[in-house]
Amino acid sequence: MARYYFLSSCLPPMPFSLGEKVSLPFEEICGLILRNVEPVDEPLVRCCLHVIDTANIEFYLQSQDVFLPGGSLTREEIETKRHLPSFIRKFFEDKDKGIRRSYGYDTLWERYYAYAYSLAEELSCRFLIDYLSWEIGLRNSLVELRSRARGEEAEDYQILVRAGGHDFSGIVSQLKMQQNPLKAEQYLDEERLKRIYHCEGADPFSRDVILGTLEKARIYSRWEKLDTIYPVHDII
Repeated sequence: MARYYFLSSCLPPMPFSLGEKVSLPFEEICGLILRNVEPVDEPLVRCCLHVIDTANIEFYLQSQDVFLPGGSLTREEIETKRHLPSFIRKFFEDKDKGIRRSYGYDTLWERYYAYAYSLAEELSCRFLIDYLSWEIGLRNSLVELRSRARGEEAEDYQILVRAGGHDFSGIVSQLKMQQNPLKAEQYLDEERLKRIYHCEGADPFSRDVILGTLEKARIYSRWEKLDTIYPVHDII
């Protein structure tokens, strides 16, 4: 497995708290990592960036004028459906056939997470296996919380329910006491950062730390402008 001594030394330190500015723009961090990772690890980096593409696809289909930076797809490629990764092509194929769930974009996200988790297992990426299972479990726990509040069945909205196995009762309890949506999102991202630090391991020159740094940079960078371009109700 590759050792990333040079790349690790080039990546900027992450801020101490959400809202502080990252010393390099997120797009530059992405480019720096893509230029310096070994070819065998590049699919894992692009897999992490495809979460941004997935969000941009959802924004586009909802006719929202929001385009998150750092993904692999340009706005034009999304609008013309060119150069789409296979999991997004499959989503559009299902959509055209009328195959959809109670909330149509759950299918899109389920396609992304299934693709990402499968790739992580194929390439034995411990960081993504551990972090994705946690993120999927968190997503499903949030779905259950919201579904109960609306008197709906959570099963209609959950994805990949066999993934995970983590206990989110503490996080859910904290969210129930939080009345401010922005503060709730801040709390969730702080929990994500804690989990990333846990999953990336102790070796500072490993592939896992590079991927963890990419994920942390994505979270910190969006808080630099969260209040101006990000619709909070869509990202919690």
